[in-house]
Amino acid sequence: MERVKEIEELENAIRRLTPRSAAMRKRAFEVLPDGDISAARKFAPYPFYAAGGDGAYIWDIDDNRYLDCCMVFGVALLGHRPPSVMKAVAEQIENGPLHYGSPFPGEVEWAEKFTRCVPCAERVVLCNTGNEAVQKAVNIARAYTGKDKVAKVEGGFHGSNEYSLWSVVTHPKFMGPAERPNAVPMAPGMPAAAADNMLVLPFGDEAAFDLIEEHASELAVVMTEPVHGPGALTAGADYLRKLREVTKRNGVLLLFDEVITGFRLALGGGQELFDVVPDIGLFGKALGGGTAIGAIGCSKEILDHVMDLTPPLLVAGTFSGNALTLAASNAFLDHMIANSPQLQNKLSERGDYLRSGFNDFARSRGLPATMTGLGSMWQLCMADAPIEKPRDLIKVDEEALHEFELRLRLKGVFLAAHVHIAFLSEAHSDENVEQILTALTESLEETFTGRSN
Repeated sequence: MERVKEIEELENAIRRLTPRSAAMRKRAFEVLPDGDISAARKFAPYPFYAAGGDGAYIWDIDDNRYLDCCMVFGVALLGHRPPSVMKAVAEQIENGPLHYGSPFPGEVEWAEKFTRCVPCAERVVLCNTGNEAVQKAVNIARAYTGKDKVAKVEGGFHGSNEYSLWSVVTHPKFMGPAERPNAVPMAPGMPAAAADNMLVLPFGDEAAFDLIEEHASELAVVMTEPVHGPGALTAGADYLRKLREVTKRNGVLLLFDEVITGFRLALGGGQELFDVVPDIGLFGKALGGGTAIGAIGCSKEILDHVMDLTPPLLVAGTFSGNALTLAASNAFLDHMIANSPQLQNKLSERGDYLRSGFNDFARSRGLPATMTGLGSMWQLCMADAPIEKPRDLIKVDEEALHEFELRLRLKGVFLAAHVHIAFLSEAHSDENVEQILTALTESLEETFTGRSN
């Protein structure tokens, strides 16, 4: 009961700081589903409504400023309003329309840069979001292999579609045995046919290789994230190399969902960092430079084959590769090409410093908390180490995590809702990282010692 009372007081403190956001939230409930455009933007007692952002900071309509560690869920790899991207967007707005009804040179220039950066990409298909890229990539895999079944890894997230919303969150009652997880729907409306064509693989377990071999005759593709979004967990390079060998030997395509890891872990994403080249790579988020984008990279052999089928793969989309998006993305790619790998190395150093500082503090105080992650990606878990697999997240103390997040927000640090990982960006300075670490450790100690904010 003491924690419940503490949480109530913290939520009331947030309400006092954000009356305009509270009023806006009431209006949102009248016109949006449960008041939200995206469930990822849901916070207790309510989300703040943003008024601006620059560099490593975001501020709300009540004039509160926050050090941003959400960074648009990984989109803002360069920080808010990166100068080169803003300049390119302004020039496109001033000199041309936002979109054309015909090809334009910027799309060819963009594709040349993208394929130069990404190891698996000899051809690239452009679309509007990572979610759309998943759907089109599965079509490519099915068309190429002539098989229907799709495998995903337990705890992985690949957008809000019928190939992703299975077993994203591990549920003790329904998840089944560790070596053969059940396909558990994460949303209503998931078709039975999707479940019939879905295979869920255990995370980081060689039992997954047995399942792939068992279903090879019907399995088109295995989807995995080099670093899992929920939990910021990775099975490691050796496991990914074995996965690559097993899928290739069994005639199954391997797909890396690099919507989050793309360009962040390395210029070529996780496939470059881990030195494992998949058949298909998916990209989004940071690639758009702040605009909506999705991209599918694969070999000439795969894409040319599906384009030669009757009927061929349909490559279409009114807003795919629009001029405004590609102005931003071309500027982003130029910046990354010019500054890699120094940019990623610096971000990794700061991420390692943050993780070691937090975990050392929690361990020295005997507090049940762990920070996971890799490079500039990180997530906080109110549970003792180790947190190595999605099923380890079951032991997280959700109530303590909620209190911790409230305290952190009152200290001016903005994290995404705890189901999502947090990020550092190029705009975060060493001083910012120190400020974040101080806020994290103070909030952690206060959460478990009961001190009021």
